[in-house]
Amino acid sequence: MPTVVLAALLALAVPAAAATVERVEIKGAHALVTIPDDWNGSLFLYAHGYTSDSRIVGPIPQSVTDAVPVLWPGMLPFVPKGYATAISTFRTAGWDVKDAIKDVENLRRWFTKKHGRPKHTYVWGHSGGGMITQALIEYFPRTYDGGSPMCATGAGGRRLWNAAYDLRVMYEHTCRDVADAHMACGLCTDGTSRCIDDVDCPAGQTCAGTESPFPPEDGLTAECTALILDHPARFGGIDAGGPLVDRAVSRCLGGATPTPEQAARRDFLERASQLPPNQLDGDLFFATVALGEIVHRRTNGKHPWGNVGVVYASALLTPAEQAALDAGVHRSDADASAVRYMRRFYEPRGRTQAKVITVHALDDGLVIPEHETKYRQAFEASGRTGQLLQVFTATGEHCTNVAPYTPALEALTAWVERGEVPTTASVNAACGNCLATVTPGPFGAKSPERRQKGAPLASLVCTGAVGDCPAGTTCDVARKRCKAP
Repeated sequence: MPTVVLAALLALAVPAAAATVERVEIKGAHALVTIPDDWNGSLFLYAHGYTSDSRIVGPIPQSVTDAVPVLWPGMLPFVPKGYATAISTFRTAGWDVKDAIKDVENLRRWFTKKHGRPKHTYVWGHSGGGMITQALIEYFPRTYDGGSPMCATGAGGRRLWNAAYDLRVMYEHTCRDVADAHMACGLCTDGTSRCIDDVDCPAGQTCAGTESPFPPEDGLTAECTALILDHPARFGGIDAGGPLVDRAVSRCLGGATPTPEQAARRDFLERASQLPPNQLDGDLFFATVALGEIVHRRTNGKHPWGNVGVVYASALLTPAEQAALDAGVHRSDADASAVRYMRRFYEPRGRTQAKVITVHALDDGLVIPEHETKYRQAFEASGRTGQLLQVFTATGEHCTNVAPYTPALEALTAWVERGEVPTTASVNAACGNCLATVTPGPFGAKSPERRQKGAPLASLVCTGAVGDCPAGTTCDVARKRCKAP
């Protein structure tokens, strides 16, 4: 979340009401709990989004401006007045879904033990924290009365990372003939230390070599991944890949003044990936560093993503371009154990008692709004669409569409506590006509579903939309599940 967005958020803030503030550490996760003097007896828990910045693992600062950006929304006064709030870091950084589920639930239990069971318990979050919200309301289906996943990865982790891997292999295909455009670290003159520039090498050494080739499904080598993740101040976090991604991208796709060849390559990659031009570089962080973090630190070297059998057929490419990409792109298969891990942490099934309101920007290129289409399919398959309202803004990119935040949370509490069923129109009126009138298309039109060991065909939800089911299979529309022909 850029600094200019923080300034906008702070401008919206109102002076904090008198409150009791508590800080607690539970199994390595640090929490900040605020109970207003006029507490109404109910609680909002906040789950923060993805960050690879390990500096988040520590006490939450007093000031919003001193906090890691993914904590900002949970520290600012978006929650309706009168509610207690609780925000927690997680015990690890990166793809922390497994840890986060435990840490948020631990915080809820701590709060209940100390202050009594809340009248109503809500959970909300942004980006990866939105998906953690979705996981919590399913894994504890009767515990949370309401949830509000915002700009969330609602298609689930497996589909999210399949899409990131698609981008990676498209990038490698596009830049295959460009010298030094491969996403990899350099080698210091000792032949083992990884580097991007001389400053990364031991004293007296230079960054003079290049890592040996490795398969793109690894994201990065384990050593390069460690270099990036262990130095967050140098290499940046969620908003960019830092020097590693910048160096490779500038050589292949160009910068502010690209050559005609670089501009042509960027144009092709943008059309092939169907991602907004101004967000492509941030997406490439996830297609490199984040993939490496998962492979080397979460799934024991196994890959939850693959693209065997995927047909790359972006409608923005010519038939000849489609054929060349589909024939030339690197292929690899997923590992069943890693796929099962990613589905557990997490893939939606829509099985919850909670009321749910989602918020997403239609121009989000980091977590594409089509995630919401797939999330709704899970509720359709479980017969629970009456518990779900999804609203969209025309702009806001990734998680900066702040206008509907408070109106959505107010609508959620009114739905749970007074039975006032919200609509897009009612939320739109409350946020000053901030919502769009259109909705996203099929998730599979951007990132097709695929057959993967560990993801049984009959477990994949569908409604018959484009790309809903793997190539060569079909959708049982009545059951809303994929099936063999």
